[in-house]
Amino acid sequence: MYTSIVSVLYGFTGSDIMGILIPTVRSLDPTCIAVRGLWVWLHLLQFCVSNQSLEPEEDRKNKPWRPIPSGALSMRSARTFRWGLLVACLAFSAQCGALIPSAAFSFATWAHNEAKLGSQWISRNVLNGIGYSSFSVGASYVGRSALDHFSASEVLVGQMLIFAVISTTIQAQDFKDVEGDILVGRQTLPIVFPIASRIVTVLLIPVWSFFFAFFYPTAYPSLLFLVGILGAINSVRFWFIRTRDGDKVSYLLYNVWLCSLHVIPFTAIAVIGPF
Repeated sequence: MYTSIVSVLYGFTGSDIMGILIPTVRSLDPTCIAVRGLWVWLHLLQFCVSNQSLEPEEDRKNKPWRPIPSGALSMRSARTFRWGLLVACLAFSAQCGALIPSAAFSFATWAHNEAKLGSQWISRNVLNGIGYSSFSVGASYVGRSALDHFSASEVLVGQMLIFAVISTTIQAQDFKDVEGDILVGRQTLPIVFPIASRIVTVLLIPVWSFFFAFFYPTAYPSLLFLVGILGAINSVRFWFIRTRDGDKVSYLLYNVWLCSLHVIPFTAIAVIGPF
């Protein structure tokens, strides 16, 4: 029974762990890692259950191993679970001092999924930016420890930059899902502007890499170098390898790039100085 429960929970969130959980936990304190990891994963689960319980047709084509299309969980149970997770996230966040980012994330989840604003590329990108930023801000206030040396304003600047990065490049996740998105009538950027969306993506990824290196010149040199190399590789892949399998690998590398970029603000003081 416990194995089945773990399998269902992992089935909902497994494909998003690299892009969400790893970059937002960022701590060396074991207790902090555990508390932040639980907070981030619980909110990730809320989004995934909400999203996957509304459009199972897409997952039947693109990801048939997920709990609902595989028959591991019924639609009715998933919808009940979805609203129970909303209450659990808000209650847990109230105890952790992260109620505002939790509420912001929960609203963005509802707007993206239940209100179907995630079906249009502009609102989809903005809501993704809000969601990712809420993850990061919430994790910054959950399980704070002596290893956290950053002021609230420094954290805010970093998250505003992450919001801008996500809002302008998150279409990287949509190239691989074009067939499934067409099936459910979703208007993502790669569907509406198939060529322009790739041009924008391959240009903005290295631009953001250079911008972060400029804005955070005291960050670890090895990290800045890694971000630059990953940005270049991503751009080359997204432009020259346009198959579905190729886009899947490119999106995986995009998440590695995003993880690395996400850490930069927490390894240095910005060029504008301490706050």
